[in-house]
Amino acid sequence: MSRKRLGWLLLVPAFVALIWTYVLPTLTTIGNLTMRGDNFPYSEPDPPTDRLNPDKLEYTLSLSYSENLGRALLLAATPLVLTLLVAPLLAFAAQAAGRGGRLLTRVLISVPLAGYAPVAYLLAWAFAATDREPSLYLTAAACSAGVVLAVAVTFYLAAFRETKEDVDPPRRWDRPAYVVGGVLTLAVVAAAIQSFNAPYLVWAVTPRPPPDPENPQLGPGSLLSAAIDAEPHIQPKVALLLLLPLTALGLLATRLLLRSRTRIEFAPRSQPGPQQPDGWLALPLTLPVLAAVAVATGLPWLRTLGDDGGIGNLSAAEILVNTWLPPLLSAVVSVLVAAVGGFALGVLRPSGERSPRLLLVFAPWLFVGVGPLVFAHRDRAEGADQIGTWFGLVPPVWLSIPALVVFTLFFSGRSARTAPVRSALPLVGIAVGVHWVLGAQDLLWPAMVGDALSTQLTAPTLAATTAELGQKAELLVGFDLILPLPLLLVLFAVVVTAQVGYLDRLAIRTGTGPEPR
Repeated sequence: MSRKRLGWLLLVPAFVALIWTYVLPTLTTIGNLTMRGDNFPYSEPDPPTDRLNPDKLEYTLSLSYSENLGRALLLAATPLVLTLLVAPLLAFAAQAAGRGGRLLTRVLISVPLAGYAPVAYLLAWAFAATDREPSLYLTAAACSAGVVLAVAVTFYLAAFRETKEDVDPPRRWDRPAYVVGGVLTLAVVAAAIQSFNAPYLVWAVTPRPPPDPENPQLGPGSLLSAAIDAEPHIQPKVALLLLLPLTALGLLATRLLLRSRTRIEFAPRSQPGPQQPDGWLALPLTLPVLAAVAVATGLPWLRTLGDDGGIGNLSAAEILVNTWLPPLLSAVVSVLVAAVGGFALGVLRPSGERSPRLLLVFAPWLFVGVGPLVFAHRDRAEGADQIGTWFGLVPPVWLSIPALVVFTLFFSGRSARTAPVRSALPLVGIAVGVHWVLGAQDLLWPAMVGDALSTQLTAPTLAATTAELGQKAELLVGFDLILPLPLLLVLFAVVVTAQVGYLDRLAIRTGTGPEPR
């Protein structure tokens, strides 16, 4: 079999998963817009002229579409400052200090990466404002600062990474940094547009007067969090209004990567470039900032680790299994499909040198998480009788498009072609771990597939459902099971090993030039 035929064959799972996970739910969402309201259970029919009117969202949502997008940009303000200003400065200082400074920085950023528990952070920070109403923007900024900074620094370190081959002739480090900054900016904005955890949880713990049927309070701060309790015939409209900007952002990011000919090189034998004579002078100024952000992000949550809110008659083992095992299945399949597809596009190249352009087929859903398509996925799960079942907890994602892009860029690097499988195996493990943790800490999908009997609970959903009843975070049911201390220590060791042993050998390059050795 020729390389091109084998490449197309290996792309089949990615295309099938794309259709099942993204295309069909998108078409279902669009199709539901034309359905009459009485075709949805427990809903009132819309007037015909209002079915496709975006302003009709105000029937359920407290803010218009443009105002909600403005709120999303406010949620993205602090992460954008960290991504575009703080992170590149920290990464540049670490690179200037040589290998020792770079590795020390990687150990520090492993703390917020291993401690990723957004529901625990948000509830702890929200309950910390006991004497006043918690601010959505301040709470979201405080909870996301650590992980946003850590992720951005990781990518900038790869962009700044120098080897001996980059000295003569000198390599322009600014181009990869610009590409990294552009893609991260688009990703931050996309995450803010489809935000759910922060608006939902902050509203849940905010003291409110008794409900007034004549003047209902509609306080969620994002389109997605507001749509969860909206009328069923309103939800497809919200989903489509979320998909439109996310599609544009995904296409822009993919186009930027392709136009700049971005690739990820791997150095089997690390040979770092020369250390700057005064490079270590910057670390005393930058590392305290990084350490302070890493610790402050999780400080309210860390203070509760010694307390036990209890879980009543529930089984801790069952909750932990429900939290961690279902997302593992989805993570393994979605990353393996992405890795095989990336190998086909980067190494086998079924369409020749233009094979990476096939990423544009996947690009519209690059930044689309479970949220915008959650209503279509829920309807599919309901049709399969998976609501309230263990299999229903498995995230409905069978292809990771971000992983597909990363693996394509990795296999496009010349250094990966010499031993592609051996050099990519650690990256596969890292990608599976990232998606596993993201799925285990997800609040939206487990809450959507739960039933009235509250069976098959996960730790984040259990803590969130009791948030309105608690007076402080450590009294919430299941709060201590979101990320137990032993698991946190294991994750920290794994993240440090990945950062120091493998990610430090990756270099982001643009255009053409020598690969690291």
